Amino acid sequence: MPRRNKHKRTKTNPVSRNHGIWRVYVLCLLAAYCIIRFFFISPILSDTYFSTAYYDRGGRLLRLTLSEDDKYRLFVPLSKISASIKNATILYEDKYFYYHPGVNPVALARAAARYLSQSDFGPGASTITMQVARLRYNLDTKTVGGKIRQIFAAVYLDMFHTKGEILEAYLNLAPYGGNTEGIGAASLIYFGKSANSLSQIESITLATVPQNPAKRGLNTDAGLRNMTDMRRDLARRWLARYPDSSGRLTTLADMPLSVGRIADMPFCAPHFVNMEMQKSSANHFRAAGVRDSEITTTLDLGLQKKLESVMSAEIAKRRGAGVRNAAAVLVNYKTMELASYLGSADYFDKSIFGQNDGVMAKRSPGSTLKPFIYAAAADQGLIHGMTLLKDTKISFGVYAPENSDSEFFGPVLAKDALVNSRNIPAIELARKIGVRNFYRFMADCGVAGLRAPDHYGISIALGGAEFSMWELARLYAMMANLGTLRDIRTIAGGAPGAETKMLSPEAFFLVLDMLGDQSAMSPKVPFAKRPSAALRHYWKTGTSSSFRDAWTAGIFGDFVLIVWVGNFDGAPNNAFSGIKTAAPIYFALSRAVTDYYASKGRPLADNDFYSPDLNVSRVDMCAGVGGLAGPYCPHPVPAYFIPGKSPIDESRVYRAVPIDIKTGLRACVNDPKTTRAAVFEFWDPEYLDMFRAAGIVRKTPPPFMPGCNPADLSSERDMPVIISPINKTKVVILSGRDSETVSFKALAGGGDEKIFWFLGPSLIGTSQSGKVFQYGVGIGEYRLRAVTDAGAAAEIEFSVVK
Repeated sequence: MPRRNKHKRTKTNPVSRNHGIWRVYVLCLLAAYCIIRFFFISPILSDTYFSTAYYDRGGRLLRLTLSEDDKYRLFVPLSKISASIKNATILYEDKYFYYHPGVNPVALARAAARYLSQSDFGPGASTITMQVARLRYNLDTKTVGGKIRQIFAAVYLDMFHTKGEILEAYLNLAPYGGNTEGIGAASLIYFGKSANSLSQIESITLATVPQNPAKRGLNTDAGLRNMTDMRRDLARRWLARYPDSSGRLTTLADMPLSVGRIADMPFCAPHFVNMEMQKSSANHFRAAGVRDSEITTTLDLGLQKKLESVMSAEIAKRRGAGVRNAAAVLVNYKTMELASYLGSADYFDKSIFGQNDGVMAKRSPGSTLKPFIYAAAADQGLIHGMTLLKDTKISFGVYAPENSDSEFFGPVLAKDALVNSRNIPAIELARKIGVRNFYRFMADCGVAGLRAPDHYGISIALGGAEFSMWELARLYAMMANLGTLRDIRTIAGGAPGAETKMLSPEAFFLVLDMLGDQSAMSPKVPFAKRPSAALRHYWKTGTSSSFRDAWTAGIFGDFVLIVWVGNFDGAPNNAFSGIKTAAPIYFALSRAVTDYYASKGRPLADNDFYSPDLNVSRVDMCAGVGGLAGPYCPHPVPAYFIPGKSPIDESRVYRAVPIDIKTGLRACVNDPKTTRAAVFEFWDPEYLDMFRAAGIVRKTPPPFMPGCNPADLSSERDMPVIISPINKTKVVILSGRDSETVSFKALAGGGDEKIFWFLGPSLIGTSQSGKVFQYGVGIGEYRLRAVTDAGAAAEIEFSVVK
């Protein structure tokens, strides 16, 4: 018999097989839905433009901007919308919102019957989802074709979006009268609060508007009257739906409604908000989850208004002198947060082009850059505050810079040269540190728009390059932070920016120590006796060429304050002086800042910037002449220097020498029987020439007694100093010739010594010390030597070019 198969075949149940296939179909459909939902379906509001609301650091509204399509439409996520407005909207517009698939079949059937009898769909048929479809896709739903498209669009939205997303879209698109759309803008404009802070009666009021915004909009008196009955009706329905609500709701619904209007909206710190809008393009913000449309800034509105008031008063005082415009910016250098921003004296004054932003405009900063030249020089070991510099006439071919007062101090300490804004010492320091090096330093500090270094030459030391107040505030904040460069922050709560170390902290400390001591300010300066200030100020003034711009930049307490005075059209005015005009305004504003924080219980404290971590030491130096105070220095004063870097040596100006008792002449040798010791001032010939030119008499030693051996006195003779031309100078030929007459001048000894001039190896002439010798020189590079009859020599290099 054939062998039987022990394994019994079972027949497949067709019903089970079909169930398996359907499960696969369902899973495939579900997968397809998920792919479409998450990868191909954009957020409902992805192509909608929204406004931006800017707030100050305390949450006070500065401005609500218009969207790109000229609407006040502020995006608010559903999580930041109060439950009362969500519930009131659903109760009034679509009580079955959470239950239907985007359309309400019963309401649609009722509307269709009405249309067949009256040719009008009438109210009540559109669900919230259908209204979103109409608003989102700009549908004309008064026609049958438009209504059908609306129905399909609503089903589509409901299929691929959650109810929360749909409700969020509706509350951000719904019209609330005029060009106000969305609950965010409506709550802010009409009630002055966020959508999350609306009360029940305010929510009920706003919920009735979108159904007929032309008649019920809160933007008109007629709208306020027309919506009263609707508000009462919704209040009754609310109490029926939410019986636990306050019994005062009906009473509130019957009371007259007081609302704000667009014309009453704040328009504060306009230049600042404009700057933020340009910086972030936030006025054309699209709600695609990119960023919040409500921005809290670091600006303090209370302080802003106070400074605006003070600025207006200060401008009014000087209007008779033609001063009509100014700008100011205040930055907390410790946090790098902007505190106040005044772009002009009056934003709405067309006569001064008030809508221009003076904080961001590029202008010549005048002498406000000098502290950074001194910092660079201190960092290279060229100076400290008590280094003796020269303030005397110099020329660079055809360019002969002068001081603003057309006078020269002669020998001057670095700190005095800085606070008195002497141009010549700053130019000499810029030459020593290198114009290209200083240019690179400015570029590394983030100064934008600089031209090539050769375009400015040495004039960069005097404000030849253009800076904005914003850039200058950042530089002064860097100085206050002892060389740490950071960006200015304008958005509250943002992460601190990256830090860059520029120069050494010790170099900036020395400069701050110089700026903080204004006692050496010349009495000729009209503002030398400035109004007393409660805090120590580290400040510098600046005046641009032809009196077009007046500046004062300073540091006090926790703040950097920059003030500019001028005209936006560049018109000059002799009143535009940093020390005469900008400085008084600076101190008026700084006092206002101090008073403001004192009134808030947060008085500002002084900061001397000293830290034990700094590599600086303090020693006694000789007042007026610099250098370590020797035994004969009449007035030692304590001063800072950088050990191992600053050029420091004992002052050799004051020396004791033997004087013959009988003749009063300088003795050849010291003999206690016939001489006495007396202290005199020993200056280089160049300095003595400066004093003579200025009419200043110094206590110099008398001549030697006759018969002294010149060999014994050789150590007392000084090297000659070549005054003209300056080392490394380029003499430019202006005429069509191939040579130019160059003026040679040198100083030596007591002023009567003979100078022998050598051009290369050739003797070209002689002159007396202090006298000019002229000689025609052709195009080329030359080595010039000046030799005295005692054999002392000095040497420089210069060139003649076309």
